[in-house]
Amino acid sequence: MLTKLLKNELKATKRVFLPLYGALLILTIVTKLVLSFGAPDFFSDNVASNPVAEVILGICFTLYFIFIIALSVMTLVIIIQRFYKNLFTDEGYLMFSLPVKTWELVLSKLLIGLMWSIICTLIYAVTFFIFSLGTFTMLDFFQTINSAYTDFYNTFGMNLNTVIFETTLLVFVSTIASILMIYASIAIGQMFSQHRIIASFGAYIVITIVLQIIGSIVMGILAIGNLEDFASEGPEMMQILSLFINVSTLTNVILCGVFYYITQYIMKNHLNLE
Repeated sequence: MLTKLLKNELKATKRVFLPLYGALLILTIVTKLVLSFGAPDFFSDNVASNPVAEVILGICFTLYFIFIIALSVMTLVIIIQRFYKNLFTDEGYLMFSLPVKTWELVLSKLLIGLMWSIICTLIYAVTFFIFSLGTFTMLDFFQTINSAYTDFYNTFGMNLNTVIFETTLLVFVSTIASILMIYASIAIGQMFSQHRIIASFGAYIVITIVLQIIGSIVMGILAIGNLEDFASEGPEMMQILSLFINVSTLTNVILCGVFYYITQYIMKNHLNLE
């Protein structure tokens, strides 16, 4: 049944995201073509050789940045809207009448929300790659990568792959924790009889403040006795930075479990549909 929930969630959300992703990619390609053939001196101090092309390019870049911001906001709004509207409004009566468990409902929303968050990030990376085409050769690219790995190891005594893996894992787990924190806030807010959206927002603010206080205390404890290493520029600094990254990852894993439990517990034992 989880598979059917995922398919239904994917079908409902792809209608919104796929056209936006397609429009951003088309806009990026058009901007790159105008930049390459119409105004190659756009970023230089030279006198404009094609004022019309530069005006078009200015409009394209403005639309590009608007799209980037709109996609990020839209991803967050859809994640919130799909969870709240499907499970805590009139649609919730239908969803909770299905022969599925509560954790399957939460997990289906989480996985699809996480998927679109990852795809959104990949789309951004693709647009940056398109803009950079023609500024380097593949040989230059691989030589730069090899040089970066060598310099990083000589400076910090650590494989760059290790840092990339730890950082990617932290971002991945943090994204899951952020989505589940939104879900937990909405679940807490729906326990109120009135002004549920305001209550959900208030719950989110309170949770954020509490986490900031706890995080500051934990980081302060970790920094005690390691300030000299953190201020250095060698392997000692990288080791303490790696420690901070791994502690943050572990903390977010714990938060994922806490937020998931809170959300599921409230939905299972204190469901209060509109």
